[in-house]
Amino acid sequence: MRVKSIALAAVPAALLGVMAAAPTASAWAPGNCPQDKFCTWQNYWYGDTDETPSLTIDSDWSGSAPAHIFYNNTSRAATMTYVLQRDGGQGRVYTDCVGAKGGSYFVVPVFVTDVTWSADGGSSCL
Repeated sequence: MRVKSIALAAVPAALLGVMAAAPTASAWAPGNCPQDKFCTWQNYWYGDTDETPSLTIDSDWSGSAPAHIFYNNTSRAATMTYVLQRDGGQGRVYTDCVGAKGGSYFVVPVFVTDVTWSADGGSSCL
């Protein structure tokens, strides 16, 4: 019984190690997103890529772009709105702030539907 308790105690520690190794938003690489652009990519990658972004913008935008990764390669914060692809774009709408020179990935594929820039030109999300 003692061995079982020790084994069960090791599981949370292992999970914490995996979570600590996950990339943070500020650690994500810009890939091939041009300077002063906001980009999304349909497929997952890490590091550098030659995959063509599914969205490359530098001003307010609305529409539907498939995304698994995003990067804001500008000096301004942006508000990004998206829906889950598995819901056919008809489910709950999510909104997130993406700080300047920051990006990350979605755990599941999404459609980005709207990107707007910080009204004050700020570089961080509050």
